Amino acid sequence: MTSNQEDKIISEFLESIGPWRDFVVIGGGFALFIYKLYLSDPKLKNPPVGTRDIDSLISRKIPEISKKNIQSYLQEAGFMHVFKDLDDPATEAYVKDIAGAEVEIEFLTHDSVRNNKEKNVVIAGVVEQPLSYLTLSLQTTLKFQTYSKITGNVVTPGAWIFHKGLTFTKRKSSLKTLKDLYGIWYVVSQLGDFSDHALDEFKALEKLHPKWFKTFQKNLRTWLDDAAPNDWSKLEAQDPSGKLRKLNFEQIVRLLI
Repeated sequence: MTSNQEDKIISEFLESIGPWRDFVVIGGGFALFIYKLYLSDPKLKNPPVGTRDIDSLISRKIPEISKKNIQSYLQEAGFMHVFKDLDDPATEAYVKDIAGAEVEIEFLTHDSVRNNKEKNVVIAGVVEQPLSYLTLSLQTTLKFQTYSKITGNVVTPGAWIFHKGLTFTKRKSSLKTLKDLYGIWYVVSQLGDFSDHALDEFKALEKLHPKWFKTFQKNLRTWLDDAAPNDWSKLEAQDPSGKLRKLNFEQIVRLLI
């Protein structure tokens, strides 16, 4: 995707959810586009790898700010509602072609509850999938503005790195595991001063969450210890610019752990 295409996708999604955008935090792979487009030096040349999924994070408790819920706004904006499994409530997504790309929206929330931690929950009319460690991503956010002056919220880069390091081992797809590792490398090393700030933020967060940090360390060390030459080749292939190499990935991990 081109920068113009990515901006149109982000802007149209935010416009589509109306006033609810003040309570939605963009995470996942699209956070990297937001960092690159709106929050770091625009002269930097290495864009992140494209994705068509927008992970939208919502707290379990948000005010009812509109008589129309998020689902109504999305459907009125032309998003198609699809079900992805037979759970009750079923995991769902909202799909639309924007600027020539099929974009899929999924909604996620934290699992910090006493009962039914892994059960989907309906919030503001959409089904949220609970994820571990997501409280940090909901609490530490940045405001951004698209080129068309639409404002939104994105998870901070330090929290993004922390969450990916905590959860990449739970991925069901090896390709998604590699994309998470690529993303950690990208945020820490490819965004100039913004990357420096991300690393500083991560170091502050690790001190606030020492138990989580131990898990983070273990996950990355285990992957490095177990990675075969083929794993390294696949990881390096995630970066179309060719800048990601085993040596500099190991250097980035040493900065983090």
